[in-house]
Amino acid sequence: MRRLTPNDGGFTLLELVVSILIFSLGFLGVTKMQQYAIMGNSFSMQMSNTINIIDNQEEYLRGLNIGDPDLTLGNHNGGSVTRQGIQYDLSWTVSTTGLGPAVNARDIDIQVAWVEKTVNHRVAMKMFRSN
Repeated sequence: MRRLTPNDGGFTLLELVVSILIFSLGFLGVTKMQQYAIMGNSFSMQMSNTINIIDNQEEYLRGLNIGDPDLTLGNHNGGSVTRQGIQYDLSWTVSTTGLGPAVNARDIDIQVAWVEKTVNHRVAMKMFRSN
């Protein structure tokens, strides 16, 4: 059996420590990217829920006659909707158009608000409704 000599080309302890440090930094970077991806997916899910709530309310309001109580001038509270553990608050404001109050047409501003990790979010959509 052959004996190893100091010049036989193995890894030194210092080279091993440096390689472990470089691997650790790379692993931390990948972990941080994963964390940001998860946060982005969570916010994307919340935005999708918000847009679905606004679309549902828009379809509901389009199906009403101009004389319906939900289309009277002023602020309206649509209550709260809970989706996937998050509470979304729905409201809408009905106002007259630039054509004046005598015309059977309304500008409607639909708003959905929610709180995520103590941060307030709000999405609004405007629509025009006439007979």
